Amino acid sequence: MKHIAFIALWGLAIPVALFVLLSCGPRKEYRDALARAEAMMSQHPDSALRVLDSLGKHEADFNRHFRMQYLLLRTDALNKADSVFTSDTDGKLLADYFDRHGTVNERMLAHYLLGRAYSDMGDAPRAISCYQDAVEAADTTLSDFNFYTLDCIYSQMATVFRSQLLLTNEIEAHKKASHYAFRAGKTEWGIYNLAMTAGAYILLNKKDSAEIVLKSAIEQYRKNGYTQQALRYSRALLHLYTENPQRMAEAKTLMDQFEAQSDLFDQHHELPPSQRQYYYYKGKYYEENNMLDSAEFYYRKIYFQGMDYVHQDPMYRGLLSVFSKRHQADSIAKYAFLYCMVNDSSIALNDREVVARMTATYNYSKSQKELEKQRKRADRAKASATYIILLAVLLIIMTIWIYYKKQRIRTARVTKLENDLLTAITTRSNIQEELEKLKGQDYESVIAEKERKLNELTKTIAQLTSENQTYKGKEETRTHNNHLDHFLNSPIALLFVKKASGKTERTVPTESEWKLLTSQFSKDLPVTYKSFAKGKALSQLEQRICILLILDIPEFAISILSDTSASTISNAKARANEKLFGKKEAHPLKTNLLHALQQS
Repeated sequence: MKHIAFIALWGLAIPVALFVLLSCGPRKEYRDALARAEAMMSQHPDSALRVLDSLGKHEADFNRHFRMQYLLLRTDALNKADSVFTSDTDGKLLADYFDRHGTVNERMLAHYLLGRAYSDMGDAPRAISCYQDAVEAADTTLSDFNFYTLDCIYSQMATVFRSQLLLTNEIEAHKKASHYAFRAGKTEWGIYNLAMTAGAYILLNKKDSAEIVLKSAIEQYRKNGYTQQALRYSRALLHLYTENPQRMAEAKTLMDQFEAQSDLFDQHHELPPSQRQYYYYKGKYYEENNMLDSAEFYYRKIYFQGMDYVHQDPMYRGLLSVFSKRHQADSIAKYAFLYCMVNDSSIALNDREVVARMTATYNYSKSQKELEKQRKRADRAKASATYIILLAVLLIIMTIWIYYKKQRIRTARVTKLENDLLTAITTRSNIQEELEKLKGQDYESVIAEKERKLNELTKTIAQLTSENQTYKGKEETRTHNNHLDHFLNSPIALLFVKKASGKTERTVPTESEWKLLTSQFSKDLPVTYKSFAKGKALSQLEQRICILLILDIPEFAISILSDTSASTISNAKARANEKLFGKKEAHPLKTNLLHALQQS
């Protein structure tokens, strides 16, 4: 039994020690600076990076957890500021740490940033694997879940899939990115990811699906006031229309609208190099209408200095078509050669092999990850069941041991009282017999002495009888007294201690959790709870502060749990101390409460 009690004490000591260690957090101004950087991260990553770099000058003052949170946000700021990662060192460190110590949002972001590092380093399979880890860390049921990060994860997955020509996977990733962007309130990004599926549909030769998607995206852009974005995506429709001679009139309407309203044109009505694909569609329109000179003019406008082979493809294709219609053999030979240069069959074959390897790697990785996930789930379930069984056995043994120990003490006390009572009754009976004998004789002084002893024994008997009845009735009245240990070890009290030490995902309790804590307190410490309502009754906040002080939760943690400022907590403590103990001071409240509990 002594060994069991020793283990139980250690079980209580470990959470207390962890709470003390976690209480030594960073200064408030550091936490505020980190919160400011996080708030501006999405819209102004450069500004967030400046705040973080300024905060980094005090890194020597950070504890380990705060330092890792700082590194996580700084890496996120670098990513959003379009920095190129050349190493996975920080990403691995963050993913490993937050897998063990982070919230859902932190774990998800850490794996996403590791995936971004691998993507920048050209390692597509590992990038996809990290993005999948990030998705598995997500929990969309949480009230504070970061849907924008999940949108970014799926969007980056789609980018990697596109680079590897995994078009079906790209479409699914863009759809999920669009869904979570809308849930995050990022309307523009939601429409963008919807529109991006059109390119994959076109490559899969599903042009009807591409047209439906593009028209829907353009309509949503216009409906939400994104006119320029709508115009830019109308050029994707041009790709579909100019491939069909029957739709040239629709293509002309879109081109006129684009040229009249787009802000991409400079003062000379010229497009920047990155947008010159548009001239191919215009050339196609003129070629279809047999205006070959105009078609040639716009095909040649596609070219810009430093242009790579991929972007030269439409230019040479258009010029080859024009010179074929003119029957100019020399030019046909020239542009046929150039067109072949940019469409080399060996390159296409190599691309197919790369795609096949990437698809096989992705499918294998996905299957392995699912098997590993199932194995871990089974191991966790087995470990949890074993722990619960051992804990239940330990609690049952401790309960039985405590009960029988109390029963032995109570039985011994009752036995002693009954023996004392029997001895007193026997002695009184003997004296009464002697007294009766003496009354027949003339021994007045002896009679008086015996009468005095008789009176003393009568009082003793009355006192012992009262004590015996009181002790026998102690079990019946036990439920009306305070039981501090039972309250301190109740599940709801332990939950609040964990929240105070930062061991739960949600720090601020729900109203239901507050009500459950108050109910447990009133049940286990009814005398103290009733005192809260006597005289000047305590307010709800004052009651909660008193309960948390009895749980040995420090004032800064009470402020966080109550979602109230430190000054308000201090004032409420002073009011509670005055109402309960007659002294308007905040500091002695905890000592006074504990002293009162010991007396009750």
